[in-house]
Amino acid sequence: MLRFVLSRMGEAAVVLLLASVIVFVFIRLLPGDPAMALYGDNIQKMTPADQLRIRENLGLDEPLHVQYAKWLEDVMHGELGRSYLNGEPVGTILYHAAGPTVQLMLTGTLLTLLVSLLLGTYTGLRHASKSDAIVTVFSYLLMSMPAFYQALLFMLVFSLYLGWFPIAGMGNPHGGIGEWLRHITLPALVLSFSHIGYYIRLLRNHVLVTKDKDFVHALEARGVPRLRIVTRHIVPNSALPFLSYIGMSLSMTMAGSVVIETLFSWPGLGMLSLKSALSRDYPVLIATILLGTFVVIIGSLLIDLLCAWFNPRIKRQLVKEGTAS
Repeated sequence: MLRFVLSRMGEAAVVLLLASVIVFVFIRLLPGDPAMALYGDNIQKMTPADQLRIRENLGLDEPLHVQYAKWLEDVMHGELGRSYLNGEPVGTILYHAAGPTVQLMLTGTLLTLLVSLLLGTYTGLRHASKSDAIVTVFSYLLMSMPAFYQALLFMLVFSLYLGWFPIAGMGNPHGGIGEWLRHITLPALVLSFSHIGYYIRLLRNHVLVTKDKDFVHALEARGVPRLRIVTRHIVPNSALPFLSYIGMSLSMTMAGSVVIETLFSWPGLGMLSLKSALSRDYPVLIATILLGTFVVIIGSLLIDLLCAWFNPRIKRQLVKEGTAS
């Protein structure tokens, strides 16, 4: 297993390197001038010598491959560069923005897992019942609604009409757990509901298939309690495709957080990446994209290890792959 983990970490390093090349090149080829975004119309009033000096200070006067080589060398030494807008270290900016994103992602993911496990298992065990039909309609409704539409609908109902939750922001950081819950509830619900329909349907279908397997009928014939059969056998065997889908959907979750954080003015990495793109703050934008790539890669590795923990056959296969590599 250790060899497998080391092998995957090596693959992750290669993927990050290739991603850095693609991101760096394509971002630098975007239309627009960072110096123009930084100084606005005032740059037109500057002399050509002043404009050239600004681009030299930003490192934009050198060939693209030279810019990338210098950037990569700085990254290897733990330096992510400085923001074009305020000169603040990129690492510091990411540190302050990562906390809100982690809070939102963990809250939304835990809510997704809890609700989808309960409803998916329940409807799979009660196929063709009224509750199955209700949850099915609910799942299809969520699957058909984009995240931004859900966000606007939740704002309209729970913020404007009912006044239960604030419409945007994180609130006072010293306001306590109650203040934090009031502000994170709506964005976490939208982040969860934008994916939860797929998870419920996926788990429900696999529970429906697993409960009719021969080993389940054998356990029932031996008099094993129904609750133990469900929790120890049906759910673990049905959860493997469910967990695999979570690993594959990490990138979609990260992309969805950009929309949700922007709509709710949640000061995380998603909103930071959007602001960096609009202001052409290249160092910050590159760092946020690569950080998201790193999170997706590490998350996929953790999902693989979790699947191996649920199913020893997968663990033996992973060990075999790590030994072969």
